[in-house]
Amino acid sequence: MKRNDDLPDNNPEDDDEPLSDDPDEQLRLENELLKLKLQAETGADLYELSEMPPEVENAFLNNILAFERQLDSMAEVPIFDILGKPDDFPNEQELSDADIDRELERLNDLMRDKGLEVGFSGQYDNRLKYKFITEELFLHETQQFDIPDMVNHFMYEEFHPNHKLSIEALVQEFLDSWLAKQLDPETWVLAEMLQGSERQYSKTEVLTRIDHIFDAYLGFDAGAAEITLTAFEEHPENPVVQGTGYAEGVISYDAQLESHETLHISGAFRLEVEMREGYWAICGIRMPGLTL
Repeated sequence: MKRNDDLPDNNPEDDDEPLSDDPDEQLRLENELLKLKLQAETGADLYELSEMPPEVENAFLNNILAFERQLDSMAEVPIFDILGKPDDFPNEQELSDADIDRELERLNDLMRDKGLEVGFSGQYDNRLKYKFITEELFLHETQQFDIPDMVNHFMYEEFHPNHKLSIEALVQEFLDSWLAKQLDPETWVLAEMLQGSERQYSKTEVLTRIDHIFDAYLGFDAGAAEITLTAFEEHPENPVVQGTGYAEGVISYDAQLESHETLHISGAFRLEVEMREGYWAICGIRMPGLTL
């Protein structure tokens, strides 16, 4: 990415002359300059940070700027090297369950000390976690940076996708947005094309229909939804759709009419999903209150 070389390389706080005699105004102006630097150097638009406390925003912006400037010269190295090449973590097969618990805690402490964390969205036992970190994550290469309070975070599911969890998170996100009557026009949960009972609908058409439904009610109250069944099938040989599946369950809510009457809506839902380029999205909807 092209950089703007006309901007000074020093941080605003390094200038000899303060930007303002008022400390609060000085901090605000520093933050604005940092945002301009980031936008010029990376193209990032960070103006939505205005609700963040100025002190927190300043530290965040300085860390991001330092990270971006280090990024160009950072070589990728194995995580094992970043941890100092520890040779005192035994093979998983040599450890009892009690040993695994102790060694995993010691391993997590070491990773935190080096600015590394690993998360697990699913429920896995400690033996699997220890084995994954010592036999797989240790070999993974990443960029090493030295920025205070910045953490390099990894997810187990990035290495071993859990499609059931991904589908359930996707469907729950849609159901929660529906019950809240707030569906982002840029939502990632809907596919670009969705299959209806008679024809396909574009994502834009579906969002327009949903907006019309939302406009017909004052609100949804007493909303509840539960996923009872999730199923999927992978299609690795398909270059376009690598997986298909669905989630079924029940949903109920009270729709408040403009007449201030209440319409109780409940029943079973089935949301069809598909995976393209490694990501799941909803490609068909049948549920009380919305059926394509």
